[in-house]
Amino acid sequence: MKEKIICALSYLWILFFLPLVLLPGDKFGKFHANQALLNLIVGVVTALIIKLLGWIPVIGWLLSLVFGLITFAMLLWGIIFALLGEKKPYPIIGGIEIIK
Repeated sequence: MKEKIICALSYLWILFFLPLVLLPGDKFGKFHANQALLNLIVGVVTALIIKLLGWIPVIGWLLSLVFGLITFAMLLWGIIFALLGEKKPYPIIGGIEIIK
């Protein structure tokens, strides 16, 4: 149960490194650390896109809403599957392996 909670916490902002430090050598922890890092990168890129395009009246607001919902859905996806004890990658970008 401890591993699941640590992996779920790794999805909160910059805490992706928690499983790497607290669960060294654990494949489950490494998987979720990688997914959490992907989530962080997508969140930062999304924030930049929203910042750049947010000033456009209707398109900017719609993009802001869509990208915000996608980022939030990814956050929930990671936390839920970490707590369930499953290694289910994100659709589309889940195959990217940054942490090896």
